Amino acid sequence: MASATMTLISSQTLGGTTASVTFSSIPTSYNDLKLVMSSRNDGAGALANFGIIQFNADTGTSYSCTYVEGIGASATSTRTNTTSTIGGNHAFPFSVNGIDSAGNTASVFSSNEIYIPNYTSATQKPFISTDGTEQNATTSNALGVISGLWSGTSAINSIKIFASAGNFVQYSNFYLYGIKNS
Repeated sequence: MASATMTLISSQTLGGTTASVTFSSIPTSYNDLKLVMSSRNDGAGALANFGIIQFNADTGTSYSCTYVEGIGASATSTRTNTTSTIGGNHAFPFSVNGIDSAGNTASVFSSNEIYIPNYTSATQKPFISTDGTEQNATTSNALGVISGLWSGTSAINSIKIFASAGNFVQYSNFYLYGIKNS
């Protein structure tokens, strides 16, 4: 059985605030991509702020997903297409789930991962996103999973992540890895 290797393509650690982070000129020499984020934004509210991602600057109606989230003791799920919203808080292009914000416990950062298999194929690209946000309160901690599809048929050569409300804050970290089967 072949083993897989994971290589850091690029990373960004914020020295201040910014509305978005972009990874461009992504090489096509890997099988899959994995984006790992530890982030927080300065938008108002708690767990109502989300990161939004675009592949190849596609702002069109090329995204669809199924979303499952648990906040405290409650759970929700939604299926949506194109530029609609999910649960009233999620927006497209593809939402990467919850990101801790100004309404959450101070200095706490969310954990998000997005896995994109076969990102260079000439077919549609599936992806999965997982997140965890922390408020140090039993009713406000959240976990979420999104399974989605980008209908673009070009190899993914850029990924842009937006803070849907406010800006990503200092010390937010973004890591893009390439995964190669050996």
